[in-house]
Amino acid sequence: MLTEQISSKPPIRSMVATVAIALLATAAPAAGESPVEGTAPLDAYPPTTIVAVRDAGVRDLRGTFRAAACARLPADGPTCEEVLLRLAGEPPPASLPRQQDLARRYRIAFVPGLFNECFEDLARPFADVHADLEAGGFTVDYLAVAGRGSVAQNAARLAEHFAGLPADDRPLIVFAYSKGLVDLLDFMVRYPDLARPIAAVVSVAGASNGSPLADRMHAIYRSLGARFPLPGCARGTGDEMLDLRPDTRIAWWQDHGESLNVPIFTLVAAPQPDHVSPATRATYNELAKIDPRNDGKLLWQDQIPPRSHLLGYVNADHWSIAVPVLKEAPKASFLFRDTAPRTVLAEAAIEVVAATLAARPQDGPSVAPERK
Repeated sequence: MLTEQISSKPPIRSMVATVAIALLATAAPAAGESPVEGTAPLDAYPPTTIVAVRDAGVRDLRGTFRAAACARLPADGPTCEEVLLRLAGEPPPASLPRQQDLARRYRIAFVPGLFNECFEDLARPFADVHADLEAGGFTVDYLAVAGRGSVAQNAARLAEHFAGLPADDRPLIVFAYSKGLVDLLDFMVRYPDLARPIAAVVSVAGASNGSPLADRMHAIYRSLGARFPLPGCARGTGDEMLDLRPDTRIAWWQDHGESLNVPIFTLVAAPQPDHVSPATRATYNELAKIDPRNDGKLLWQDQIPPRSHLLGYVNADHWSIAVPVLKEAPKASFLFRDTAPRTVLAEAAIEVVAATLAARPQDGPSVAPERK
């Protein structure tokens, strides 16, 4: 079993990984640093605005997802209101076709994010969900990418994964976490023929529009962090952080967004302050200078791709929404708030995705040819 493999890794490496992730996570720009130092020049940004999700072409499925998720919560666990935030204007559940035999009809895959390869001795993203879905009969793949790889490098690695997948007519629902979302979307644009099996993407705290932290930390990361030795992953070049700058991501959407036909479903990590892990508190506070609505690594609004389907706002920070740290490394409990019911959220997402796909007219390939 996947979780047993992770737990059985040498404890000394897990200790090193725990210390390293804590040091990296708590790193933030020094106090007193100019708020614009290190940011991209103004002429790097196309004009942007912040609007309500409906006006950004986002379909609001919060009520539908809430109904699917909360029906799965155990009676002795957290309440629905504790798991999913209820923001203003949440619509009632939509009437969607009832779904059956999902494990027979769909395959599932997971794509991790920045640094996740480096800290697999501590915990692998979605390890608990992976095991639970397999136990429920799903075919599940973990599409590993380089922990410090650029978007282009990881798109190429994903192409290798997809080229090597066994033949299977069932479409894929791919859960993409953090930077894994932009790696996956870039793969879909660069390798549209290989991406054809993808029926839908579920973004889990996805770095759709990047993070202001990447602006602030890019220079020091390129000179120090990219070369810092970490267990389990190769050194980076700094491009992996450049790829997460807001100007880079917004330019990518401007160039490629309309070529994506595959539907994207979004789970936003949106912790209440008492659900922010101590290990990410420093970066949470740094982002709070811009907007207190952040998960410790990303602002809430930067997690929502244009023209996507909004599933909900999960009361969990950037790690808890995807990474079972305490299950795999309980001695790290002083660093993490790990309370998200990840399998419940994933199963509900699969149900809502399948129902939404069933209600849609049949489309062509997941990625349309780019306009010249």
